[in-house]
This record gives sequence, structure tokens and C-alpha cells, in this order.
Amino acid sequence: MGRNRGQVYTIDAILSAVFLLSLLTVLLYVGVLQREVRRYTPPDRILGVLLNDPDFIQAVYAGDLKRVEAILNAYLGNTKYELAVYDGSGRSLIFRIGSCDGVASVGMLAGVNGTLNPRIICLKVEGGSA
Repeated sequence: MGRNRGQVYTIDAILSAVFLLSLLTVLLYVGVLQREVRRYTPPDRILGVLLNDPDFIQAVYAGDLKRVEAILNAYLGNTKYELAVYDGSGRSLIFRIGSCDGVASVGMLAGVNGTLNPRIICLKVEGGSA
């Protein structure tokens, strides 16, 4: 009878060790995955928010590069970006901020304060795939 009791404890210890090792493996795997996953927001979503931000619109039309850059940094954090603003025809560059290779999105502002003064906004954000 004492012999069977020892076998039960041995099997119980082995199952507990296997369970703990499995749990540890899953926790480590999830921890590694969370560190490698970068949060990526598509540039069209970011540009949509920017084109609805009155501060951004005013800064673009005023040509205030420092303010535009501050607004972009607030939305994008450490993500590398490139913002180019063209006139309504798209032929002449008004200003460009940043530099990166990435996925681009294009939008247009019709004007400000009731005036028709189109601006084409091109935003490139590093990361993601096309």
C-alpha cells in the first residue's frame, strides 16, 4: 500500500512540473510577442485626423513649420514621417518636413476662413506595408 502512495506522489510532482513549465513557456512567449509587435497606424487615418484639426490647418496656411512639426510629433510620437505640402495644382512644393521611406497618404485642404486656397498634403509614415 505504501508503494502505491509513493507512485501517486511522483506522478503528481511530474504533472505539476509539466504544468508549471508550460505556464512559464506561455508567459515568456506572450512577453516576447508584445515587445516585438509595433503599433502601426496607417497614414490615411492619421492624415484624416490632421485634416480635421483646426490648429493643423491654421499652421499649414500660415506656413508655421515649427507648429506643424509640433502637431505631427504630438500625433506620431517617435515614428519617422515626411509631410509635404503642395499648392492646389500639385506642381510647386510649399514646404516639406521630415524624411522617411514608408507608406504615403494624400489629402487636400480646400481653403481657410472662407477662401479658396487649395493645398495638397502628402504624409508618409515609416513602417507597415503597402
